[in-house]
Order: sequence, then structure tokens, then C-alpha cells
Amino acid sequence: MKWSLNTYQTCQDWELSKILAVAEETGYHAVELLMDYEQKHGFEWDTPEAQWGALKDEVDASGVVISSLTSCQNFHSPNAEERAESVRRVKRVIDMTDFMGCDHVRVLGDRFDDDTRDAVVGYVTDALKELGEYAQSKDITVSIEMHGSFIDPVPAMEVINGVNLPNVGFVFNCQFFGCEEGSIEPLFSQVASHITAVHTHRAEEPETFELYRQMFQWLQRIGFDGYISNECAYQGPDPEKVLALYIGLFRAFTGE
Repeated sequence: MKWSLNTYQTCQDWELSKILAVAEETGYHAVELLMDYEQKHGFEWDTPEAQWGALKDEVDASGVVISSLTSCQNFHSPNAEERAESVRRVKRVIDMTDFMGCDHVRVLGDRFDDDTRDAVVGYVTDALKELGEYAQSKDITVSIEMHGSFIDPVPAMEVINGVNLPNVGFVFNCQFFGCEEGSIEPLFSQVASHITAVHTHRAEEPETFELYRQMFQWLQRIGFDGYISNECAYQGPDPEKVLALYIGLFRAFTGE
């Protein structure tokens, strides 16, 4: 497994140079750049193409790589034009990902209620299929994060089965839906084989510590070799120390 630093909250006010330096210094192999929030790293769906080269040069000169461009576009809108615009934006992110030498893009689903469930699952399936087909020739994986209504593995798997492409999978968001009895089995028996990346949060909390331990064991058992991304959202006075401690915790989970 490889370790990635997600720029959600902890790094949201840092320039790209600081993100890269801190990630390398604290033991991460990669950075995962959150888009659509106007963070200071400079990677957005509408970043002018003329700026891509300078961004790539800065990453290439560092000791880490980009593990994923993490788009926050979603496809739950009942408005077909809005969904089409989201697809258009993600296609541009896929082009940017290809330019950067990265092979993974994250998108969202994202939310439905009882009345809209089937329609939204259909919208998301159609969008992911179009994006997966677009990304396939570039050897890029497009993954829907198990986020919002899609923390539930049943609709999430309906999307994956409906898309039915080898380069479309899940970012597991460590919400542990359906694991109230303390076992990860009910969830991972459905989704584990489709996980392409993992977003961790406050893994040290007693309420979820055991589930994290089981998750790492399961991923090791299936030979998962993707990125475990730290999305802990720490905003205290000593981020470097805290980010390094998370790497220590993850390594302890895996027995490294």
C-alpha cells in the first residue's frame, strides 16, 4: 500500500510547493489534490492549459507524485444540462490527469431520497460509463467515492455493475455503512474487489479504530496496492507532526 496526502482542510490554504514539501517530509508517497474548492495548489477543472506545464514541472521536481485529481463534480441533478456540464468538466480533468502522468480521477455521485433513488442511480451510472469510456484509452481509472447516499453498498454496486468497465471503481470513504456490529465483513464482502483508493479520516478514534484495523487486514489479504489517502482534516498548530503520526499509525495497521 502507498500513502497519499489529501488536501482537504489541513492543506487547503497551502501553496503547491508547501503541500509537496510537507508530504515528502512526513512520509507520504503522493498528494491527492482536491478540486472545485479554489484551493491554492492551482489544480482546477478550468485551470488554463497554458499553466499545466509549470504545475507538472513543480510536481516532477519534488519527491512525491500525484496519486489522484479529486474532482467534486456530481451527477445527481434532475437537470440533464447540469449533468452534461459536470461530465464535460470531468473530461477536462481526465485530460489534465493524463498530462500530469497520473492515472486516477475521483468523482462524486452524490445524493438521493426515496423518491429520486432509481433516477439518480441511473444518472450516475450513465455519467460514469461515459467518463470511464473516455478515460479508458488513456489508462486512467475513474472512481466514484462512496460518499453521500452512495456510502450504502447496494446503490453503489448498482452503479458499478451498470457501468461494467474495468477502469471504473470505488474510492472507499471509511464511513463503514452497515458495520454496526463491529465487523467489516457485511460491507467489504460486497465492495472490496472494486476499491481503487481509500480516504481515511480520524482513524485513531475508539469508535472506528477496530474497523480500520480490519480494513487494512482485508486490503492486505486481497493484495491491494493502491493509495491510502489521509483526509484527517486536522487544522491545529502542528500539522507536520500530526501528518507524520498518521503515517506511523497506518504502518502499524499493516505491520510495516
